[in-house]
Amino acid sequence: MVSKSKKDFIPHIELEKAPPCNVAGCVEPGGYKAPKSRDTLGEYQWFCLEHIRQYNSQWDYFAGRGADEIEEFVKESVTGHRPTWSRESRIRDQYHKLQDVLYEFLSGTQTRERGAPPNMNGKMRRAMATMDIEYPYTEQSLKAQYRTLVKKFHPDVNKGDKKAEERFKQISTAYTLLSEYLKSS
Repeated sequence: MVSKSKKDFIPHIELEKAPPCNVAGCVEPGGYKAPKSRDTLGEYQWFCLEHIRQYNSQWDYFAGRGADEIEEFVKESVTGHRPTWSRESRIRDQYHKLQDVLYEFLSGTQTRERGAPPNMNGKMRRAMATMDIEYPYTEQSLKAQYRTLVKKFHPDVNKGDKKAEERFKQISTAYTLLSEYLKSS
């Protein structure tokens, strides 16, 4: 390890304005900040040069974490610890939709009636789009589609993915709305 000289350490604030060092009995100005803990990285404590060196030599962000947690942290650091989504599943879904449409076009058949009844409002049409279902639909087809989408977007399956969680909420709301529409019809 290369020894660093005093000039290598630049204080975070001017030493004249710095609070006293956080180490009991130390009267030096605490111009160097350090996080209080791994869980509160935005909260700092202030040290003098001697004590910040000691603190830094003992600091271990991964202390108490297992190899799996460390590996997960390293994997997530590639994306800045932000959620990511696989493009492959969306591409695959689009591919299957395209195949269905091409089959219908080339065979000259249509698998289901398209469109919505004239009395269906925009909210209902958005719910149908959210559920990826078209009118006329049955209770069984609605439930089947709901199960498929829930399996895909449930928060337990997507491990904290905020977009999937939001999509799951939209699907649940749309299912309730469409189910109530069927009961009232």
